[in-house]
Amino acid sequence: MAASKESMPSKPEDIETRSIFSMQELDPSPVQDEFPDLESGEYFPREPSPPSAREPIAGGGRFSSLKLGLRGHSWDSWLSAFQRYSTYPPTLFLALHWANTSLIPLATRSVPDSESFLLLTRPVYQSPGLEHLVLTAPVLIHIASGIALRNIRSARRARLYGAETRSQRHSLTFWPRMSLQARLGYSLVPLLGAHVLVNRITPLMVDGGSSGVGLGYVAHGFARAPALWNLYYLLFVAVGVWHFVGGWAAWMGWRVTTVRKERDRKKGSLEGYLGASESEQRLRRQRKMWWTVNGIAAVGASIWLAGALGIIGRTGQGYGWEAKGWNEIYSQVPVIGSWL
Repeated sequence: MAASKESMPSKPEDIETRSIFSMQELDPSPVQDEFPDLESGEYFPREPSPPSAREPIAGGGRFSSLKLGLRGHSWDSWLSAFQRYSTYPPTLFLALHWANTSLIPLATRSVPDSESFLLLTRPVYQSPGLEHLVLTAPVLIHIASGIALRNIRSARRARLYGAETRSQRHSLTFWPRMSLQARLGYSLVPLLGAHVLVNRITPLMVDGGSSGVGLGYVAHGFARAPALWNLYYLLFVAVGVWHFVGGWAAWMGWRVTTVRKERDRKKGSLEGYLGASESEQRLRRQRKMWWTVNGIAAVGASIWLAGALGIIGRTGQGYGWEAKGWNEIYSQVPVIGSWL
C-alpha cells in the first residue's frame, strides 16, 4: 500500500511549485552581434580547452606535460603569427631604403654623391637570394596570410548564419568589413607591384639584371614623366608609411588604424552616471594614441618625400650611354611603357 502511494503522481500545484523554484535566474549578458576586427588581433573568441588538454595524463610524469615549447593552435592563430612576424624583415629593408632614398640625398644634396652610399647596401638590395629572403618572401607571406585569415572568418560567419551552398554564401555579404589598416595594405599591393616592375623586372628583361638601376635611373624617370612619377611616389610613400606605422602601432597595442568606433551608450546603462570619468580617460588616451601614430607617419612620409621628390625628382635626365640604356628600359616597361 505504501508502495502504491509513492508511485502515485504528485498534485498539480506541487509540480508547479517545484518547477518554479528549480528554475535558475541568470543575469542578462550582451549579445555580440559584430565580429572582432580581423586586423586588430582579436580574431576569434578563445574556446575552452578540453579537460584532457588541461590535466596531465596520469602516470606520464613530468615529461607528459612537457611539449618542448610546442602548443596546439588553430589555423587562424598560426596565420596571424605568420602575418605579424613576416613584417620584421621588410621593416629592416624599409629602414635601409628610407636612408638611401631620402636621408642621404637630403644630407648630400646630390644624387651622384648619394649613389656611393647606395652601393654599400646593394648586396641587400639586389642579391637574388638575400633580397627574396628579406623582402619578396615575407611580403608574399604577409599578403597570403591576411587573405587566408579573412577567408576563414568569412567561412565561419557563413556557417553561423547557416549558409551551406555557394549561392547562399554569395547572396549574403560574408566578407569581413575592412579597417583602414587593411585598406592601406591592399592599396599598397599594386603600388609595390608597379615599383618592382619598373625597377627590377623590366631591367632584368632588357639588361639581364638591375645593376644599372640606382638613384640616377629614378631621377631620369622623373625627368621623362614628371607628372606621373610625382603623383605615383606621393601615393606610394604615403600609403606605405601609414601602413607600416599603423601596423607596428597595432603590434605594440596602439590600435589606431584597426580599432572600431565605439557604439553609442545603451539606454538604461549606468555608464553615463558611474563610468563617465573612466570613459573620458579612455577616449583621451585613444585620442592621444591617434595623434601620436598619425604624427609619426606624417613626419616619416614628409621626410621621405622631401628627399625623393625634392632632391632626386629635380636632378634631371642623365647623359651619354647610361641615359640611352635607361631610355630603352623605360620604353619597354609592360603596359605603362608608352607613358614613361
